[in-house]
Amino acid sequence: MMRTDWLINRSLLSVYKQVNVNSELINVLIVDDNKNEDEFFNIKNEVNKLRKLLNLSALDFSTEIIRNTGVKFNSGTGAWNTGIRNTYTSFKNGFISILDDDDEYLPNHLSNCISEIDNNTLAVFQWLEWRNQDGSTMNFPLNLEKLTPKHFFVGNPGVQGSNMFFKTEALIAINGFDETLPNTTDRDLMIRFLWNNESSQIKVIGNVGVLHYNHKQAKVNNTIFLKQQGLDLFYQKYTTHFSKEAYIKSLTRAKNYFSYTPIEER
Repeated sequence: MMRTDWLINRSLLSVYKQVNVNSELINVLIVDDNKNEDEFFNIKNEVNKLRKLLNLSALDFSTEIIRNTGVKFNSGTGAWNTGIRNTYTSFKNGFISILDDDDEYLPNHLSNCISEIDNNTLAVFQWLEWRNQDGSTMNFPLNLEKLTPKHFFVGNPGVQGSNMFFKTEALIAINGFDETLPNTTDRDLMIRFLWNNESSQIKVIGNVGVLHYNHKQAKVNNTIFLKQQGLDLFYQKYTTHFSKEAYIKSLTRAKNYFSYTPIEER
């Protein structure tokens, strides 16, 4: 499968090629959300082949593959929450870094994030770069001033799963991702996280550390019906918490980017 190829030969490979980290302290958890159950065993075989090719010992980036025990095939939320819960059980004081199969880390990403950790740190974000199929790129110059609930209600200033680096207990405290949402999941998570924590507990690294490959394969954000459904749920959840001005700005963006029509206009 194409997605398994991306997972193994781009995403996972980029984790195994991280530099300036202690590979024995980085634990990799792959959460399988494939409809075809045979793919679980294919992933295991491919991971073993890659590790053998790279001559990794059992302790180097120790890797476990498990099945998604959350909501399946809706978005990444069930798989992400499965990983968060599993990680918290094993490493209560650790940090979790998420990576999707259509993304990759640049070699210093994890070491950059780890270097920002102090006793007060709950989250670190490094800039994200989108690479489109036509060869163009888009950068998202994130800063602390953009990390507010209002910014995420209006739109996403540059945070998605793969450039999140959280203290795991901070995600547990807000019950992780909302698995009822088919999309807008990053914005929803960030609003709840920012409501519950201070900006002094967050760090932003001002250079690109994560690449997102904006492909045209089937995904939730490529499906107009699911995008409309997700935005309906998002606005039902948050509209009363923000000003009318912020709501209008958010709707304008949703109409321009996703051809969204709000419920009151249908």
